[in-house]
Amino acid sequence: MNNDRDHGRLDQALRARYAEAVSQVSGATMAQLHRRRHAALADAPSRGSRWRLPAAAFASLLVVAGGLGIGLRMSGEAPPAAAETPVAVAAAGTGIEGALDDLDQNPDFYVWLASGDADLLAME
Repeated sequence: MNNDRDHGRLDQALRARYAEAVSQVSGATMAQLHRRRHAALADAPSRGSRWRLPAAAFASLLVVAGGLGIGLRMSGEAPPAAAETPVAVAAAGTGIEGALDDLDQNPDFYVWLASGDADLLAME
């Protein structure tokens, strides 16, 4: 609450300083600033219109790719069976500390972790 009150006072003080600064700007300068602003806004394309078509195309591509990925997983083909996962190999070690140390030092674990088999196991 105290911060809200402090922010309110700061906001009021800044608004007062801004109003004071604007009141000291000459009329000719203000007119020139307004003309330049209107000219700049008239020449500038509308915000975001340049990216609208590429963004829509990219979003459509992602939807199609996602749909194909789901369709391939649900096609009925069984995923290839893995011989032994690094997790099973590491679990055969002595104790949990030994298994964790083996996993930390085994690069095959990280390869398996990046594969689709790890994702399927995580979803189960």
